[in-house]
Amino acid sequence: MNSPITKFKPNTAPSSKASKPSQDWETDVLVIGSGAAGLSAALYAAKAGLRVTVCEKSAKLGGTTALSNGMIWVPCSMQARAANVDDSIAKAKSYLQHELGSYYRPEYVDAYLEDGPTALASLENGSEVKFTLASAPDYHSNQIGGVDKGRALSPAPYDGRLLGKDFDLIGDPIRVVLGGMMISSGEVRNFLNPLQSAASLKHVLRRVSRYAGDRLRYRRGTELSGGNALIARLLVSLRRYGVEIWLRCPAIELSREGGRVTGAIVKRDGADLRVRASHGVVLATGGFARNGQLRARLSGAHQHNDTLAHRDVTGDGLALAGKLGAAIDNDVASSGFWTPVSILRNGRSSQVVPYGWLDRGRPGVIAVGPDAKRFVNESNSYHDICLAMFNNGYPADKRFYFICDKDFVRLRGMGHLLPWPWTLSIKKYARLGYIEIGRTIAELAGELGLDPNQLQKTVEEHNAHAAEGRDPLFNRGESTFNRTLGDPAVGRKNPNLGPIKNGPFIALPIVPATLGTATGLSTDAEGQVLNGNGAPIAGLYACGNDMTSPMRGIYPGAGITIGPAIVFAYRAVDSIVRSARQGQPAAAAQA
Repeated sequence: MNSPITKFKPNTAPSSKASKPSQDWETDVLVIGSGAAGLSAALYAAKAGLRVTVCEKSAKLGGTTALSNGMIWVPCSMQARAANVDDSIAKAKSYLQHELGSYYRPEYVDAYLEDGPTALASLENGSEVKFTLASAPDYHSNQIGGVDKGRALSPAPYDGRLLGKDFDLIGDPIRVVLGGMMISSGEVRNFLNPLQSAASLKHVLRRVSRYAGDRLRYRRGTELSGGNALIARLLVSLRRYGVEIWLRCPAIELSREGGRVTGAIVKRDGADLRVRASHGVVLATGGFARNGQLRARLSGAHQHNDTLAHRDVTGDGLALAGKLGAAIDNDVASSGFWTPVSILRNGRSSQVVPYGWLDRGRPGVIAVGPDAKRFVNESNSYHDICLAMFNNGYPADKRFYFICDKDFVRLRGMGHLLPWPWTLSIKKYARLGYIEIGRTIAELAGELGLDPNQLQKTVEEHNAHAAEGRDPLFNRGESTFNRTLGDPAVGRKNPNLGPIKNGPFIALPIVPATLGTATGLSTDAEGQVLNGNGAPIAGLYACGNDMTSPMRGIYPGAGITIGPAIVFAYRAVDSIVRSARQGQPAAAAQA
């Protein structure tokens, strides 16, 4: 295990309001990208006493992290120990060995697990970054080494008003209500039914009142949670350490002298600027999810068109490093981390709708494929559902649907549709082609182009299993993770199983989309980018989705993208600092 990063030497960091630079800009570490990986790398380096410059091509900070729930998966954290969670690095290692199987790479996974607690503590120490233990179990907690709680953490909420003018630098989240108020998954039921209790009403009134006051001064609500809170906390911390942060500043080309990367040419204020980085360049541009050509080239059997990643995640890191001979490591179980989505089209515009909070895996909905049969445990993780879609004919046949009845939609919504009374009529969504409706299951099957007899048989079989309280086909409701999506209030033997019986019946077409990419640049366990011969490109590092994930397209638990992003940012900066302390630039390439 690496020791905590210690300071290289004190530097007088430039002011964040420095005047427009000349043709050259001097820094110790250049970070390209501003998601969790990039900003964490910048904070680690700044805390070590290095001068740091962050370049972000977008107008706002945070990338895909700002859109996300911001969770991290880090076993044996200080928070877990404080909560007396029964866990160990050896137990987590066993879990990942069984999860990853032939994709288990001990040099990466062991480094991640062993440095994870130290990296997290180092990030929080002396900064505004704070995490709290989440209640989420491992996605396959029944697996050997799995746990029901203790490995997933959430960013602590943050008051955006404390950011001052920097508030407008934080990227907008996906899920808001009332035109700009963030609500967490734990608050949803309060907002859907504020009259259920005095506590719910008080909570909703407080939030709405605060939001109304916010809108007098801000363009959206300032009570930040999830990835928004994480980026805000990182930004405040970086300001404290005097880190230079440049927005609308894409990197054009990496610079190399004497066999090592020495900086980059960036576009700032309409002019090319040469940034000289004396100790290293860290690529953290977020992967390639929005690059159609790279998706087609790298996705193999998992071809797809949709993603929830930030619109500017177009493979910049891969392109910059590729010009220097960097290799891409595509030895993965799948090229991405997946979630089913639905597509809401209205005229020429379309919206990718994330998997819902209220309908996801709840009792009373099933997933069927082109053969009109169930193909997956609907209460499993979003990633598992998409992999099952690929294994059952997608994309050659794209007829995949969530099926439910009117009672389910009224109670829980479906995709973009909110529960009653927030959605008074579902007919307009049928007219838009977002959902299909049938008075009977056979009629619904006809609308979907499925075998009506088989779909009727599938629904009847499901209803019988719901009455019995057991799913012999897919064991729905038997794992701890499944039960987090159950509803004991339905009063059934199995809270994950509910009947589909009261028409009209509704089908929501679904497609697989990436939350982020798993394939990236080939690196060593220190985050050094490798060339086609497997040798490090001196001075060049990658973390986050710009490096191939240590999970290799397998999704063991909540936060499996941002957790490694932070830990390998820590390891990359640790390597940079150790080289700096030794009076050397970054490690030299071995031809």
